[in-house]
Amino acid sequence: MDPRVLRRKIIRTASGCFHKNGIKATSMNSISEALHISKRTLYQVFLSKSELLEACVSFQIEKSRKQIEEKCRTLNCLEAIVYLNYQTYALSGILSADFCREIVKYPEALALFSREYREPLHEKCASLFREAQQKKLIQPESNFELAFMFFENTLLYALFAPYEEPKRALTYSNAVLTYLAGVCTAEGRKELHRMTASGELQPAV
Repeated sequence: MDPRVLRRKIIRTASGCFHKNGIKATSMNSISEALHISKRTLYQVFLSKSELLEACVSFQIEKSRKQIEEKCRTLNCLEAIVYLNYQTYALSGILSADFCREIVKYPEALALFSREYREPLHEKCASLFREAQQKKLIQPESNFELAFMFFENTLLYALFAPYEEPKRALTYSNAVLTYLAGVCTAEGRKELHRMTASGELQPAV
């Protein structure tokens, strides 16, 4: 098998195992068995479980970022803010609670997520927030950093909430839209109402 094809196949399979079962419960042995390859072959491509985990995190980040970039080109600034939050929820939604708790033990993977996903997301969302203020859709005195903190904390709450989908997604989307309605101008609230009434943007479950 072409080494590049094998590498991609390993990353896709390992990503599914990590996300479904958590990091601790996923061993290199279980990944090799899922792939029907030997552990020796697996270790020839990835020297350690940590290295493979970082590759999986990078793969998911790149996939999500491409979706965000493509979709945001078709949206206005307020729609894009909502979409960014929903897409982040979708990315988090494929992760098990065990995965989210355990990744803190892998600082390189966690730093990669922050550097390659959270920081660019923060920058993009801040730019959209400023644009919405300039277009008088969001009140000029509204503080973006407080908004971003709210979005992150709400995401963490939703991720560990003691109930299942679709209630979890509905709770998250309602919180995001309610917060935005509070910082929007009258014109911005009209736009939010149009979005929700049309069902154009929905959090993935």
